[in-house]
Amino acid sequence: MRRLAIFRFLLLASLLPIAGSVAAEPTSALPFHLEGVDGNRIEIEQADGERLQVLCFLGTECPLARNYGPKLERLSKSYQGKKIQFIGVMSNVQDSVDEVASYTKEHGIHFPVGKDHDQKLANHFGATRTPEVFVLDPKGIVRYRGRIDNQYRPGITKSEATEHNLRDAIDALLVGQEPAVPSTVATGCLIGRNQQAVTDFSVTYCNQIVRILNRNCVECHRKNEIGPFRLDEYEEVIGWGDMCLEVVQEGRMPPWHATTDHQVFSNARIMSDQDKQLLEHWVHAGMPFGDGADLPPTENWVDGWRLRTKPDAIFPMSSTSFEIPAEGTVEYQYFVVDPKFEEDKWVTAAEVLPGNAAVVHHCIVFIRPPDGSALRQAGLLSAYVPGQIRSPLPEGFAQKIPAGSRLVFQMHYTPNGKPAQDCTRLGLVFTEERKVTHEVLAIGGAEQEFEIPPKAPNHVVDGKIQWHPNDGYLISIMPHMHLRGKSFTLSAEKDTKRQAKIPQNGIQENNTAQTLLEVPAYDFNWQHNYELLEPLALEDIQSLRFTATFDNSSDNPFNPDPNRTVTWGDQTWQEMAVVFLNVARPRYPINSLPNGSNQIAADTSSNTESKQRINDNQMDQTGKDQTGKDQDPAKQFAAQYLARFDQNQDGYLDPHELPNATKIFLFRQMDHNRDGRIEIKEIEEEAQRRDQIPDAFLSDT
Repeated sequence: MRRLAIFRFLLLASLLPIAGSVAAEPTSALPFHLEGVDGNRIEIEQADGERLQVLCFLGTECPLARNYGPKLERLSKSYQGKKIQFIGVMSNVQDSVDEVASYTKEHGIHFPVGKDHDQKLANHFGATRTPEVFVLDPKGIVRYRGRIDNQYRPGITKSEATEHNLRDAIDALLVGQEPAVPSTVATGCLIGRNQQAVTDFSVTYCNQIVRILNRNCVECHRKNEIGPFRLDEYEEVIGWGDMCLEVVQEGRMPPWHATTDHQVFSNARIMSDQDKQLLEHWVHAGMPFGDGADLPPTENWVDGWRLRTKPDAIFPMSSTSFEIPAEGTVEYQYFVVDPKFEEDKWVTAAEVLPGNAAVVHHCIVFIRPPDGSALRQAGLLSAYVPGQIRSPLPEGFAQKIPAGSRLVFQMHYTPNGKPAQDCTRLGLVFTEERKVTHEVLAIGGAEQEFEIPPKAPNHVVDGKIQWHPNDGYLISIMPHMHLRGKSFTLSAEKDTKRQAKIPQNGIQENNTAQTLLEVPAYDFNWQHNYELLEPLALEDIQSLRFTATFDNSSDNPFNPDPNRTVTWGDQTWQEMAVVFLNVARPRYPINSLPNGSNQIAADTSSNTESKQRINDNQMDQTGKDQTGKDQDPAKQFAAQYLARFDQNQDGYLDPHELPNATKIFLFRQMDHNRDGRIEIKEIEEEAQRRDQIPDAFLSDT
């Protein structure tokens, strides 16, 4: 096992509730000893009637244990000269002595730390998590056990602790009093225990579990990646098996927060029920290894940039690294970069690569257009969220960065127990404008006029996307709130007039609203960009609306201050009600109209006129007109295309007569006069413009 960069607290620690006061039965400590990482023997025994002992169960890779290591060192120093001894206990089966030594050096810990090889101390005291502390009185009786304070919890970092449980217990005992709160419930990582594996068990690491981990976990939990520990080696996995099972059963891993009731998302991180059951059976069976011959070939994971090609341009957020403190809260940081684009750039792929994934909570890069330019877009270019990779754009799709634009990096950092530096970079892949068939627009909606009252558990804020291209289609959805964000819903209100005129597939829809995204339990720690598996055509959408719900009560463990009235602001103690949408629309021809303005013309033509129109445009499908003369390929194609799809033989193509792919991707391009239907002349013009017949025109599906 190797020491890796730290991930988020939320990735693996427990979310058990903190008990305000739980009675603790005094436990007598038998004599124990540990071999310290410095080579000295550490005695844990009944003292001489004067000294307190504080046993600190820690782990080298647990995020909370790494955060609390320096705090314990400072607390230990604050009691110098008093009769008290701090002792670090490392009971994880996966933590080697060398790794323990590195941990103490890295976090500046000078009190004795030893390896609990056979886990006798953990078993005797009933320690289950890291960090977890036990205070022994001079007779070796446990007088306090539990957490250190309330500054850090999974996914939660307060600027400072408001409850100092360990310090208060020590202070009380030093003056001969009983701690007011003798026990709290520790939150953190489960201690990796020694296991006795069941022999001849049908579920083994080599056969099923390694494949489950590769599908769901190893993308992040491998060398030099953002996971705090590796899950690509058996020796590592057995130490974290119980913890993995806990976070999977509680639905915290793999991280995904949208329901599957409304849309199918291409980047959904959902472990199957079968995989969950196999993992549970394997852990309960002692995590047997199995037959090495069953191991799959080694996965070829990509390190560094994950773009399809090498970036054409790389932009660091700054010429110097940003300094992140060891502890506390770092407010949002903004860095403005001039890419010196003298001409418009068309981006087919963009990736944000953190310089130090251990402390980068998330990064969003925006396009800031030149002063004075008219831009209706939200300007979102790319984003980094732990464990999520943005899918590449389809061929011919690209996003434009106007000449003279600036790039704005919004950085959110999470201290991890030691000072750190970061210089995040943005990589871009360009294409030529002539190759771009669809422009990807980053639009969005924001509602800034709100006030969340103190202690309000369900404050609702409604908002609307002010503009969307009716000839486009929706690719992805990214909601954004802060620590009080509770739930989010995006819905589409359909144009009933247009539906009545052009029913989808000939079936009239009665409902006028459709839920596109529902996030019932929003989590600020995971800034998901939900990518639709099937792009949603927007031609029948009259408006896009969202509802953001906030919890400003004390029941929200993320809430920094339930007594505060909360308004709009960039910082996490303020709030936002925002949604970013990626929308693609065809470029040629393009006349994006305001919502509701491109109404469908009424069909007033008679049957006689329809027959005459067909006759006027009819030609022999061998490529000859009524006089027998050869016609050009575009005219021939137009006649064949109309004959193929004109189901009611009225001389026009209505959307419901076309294949889905054509309806979504090409209908607006072919409907040049925007009358809601396609005539043979428009098909011919489109074929001539493209010089060749696009394959998409010929699709049957």
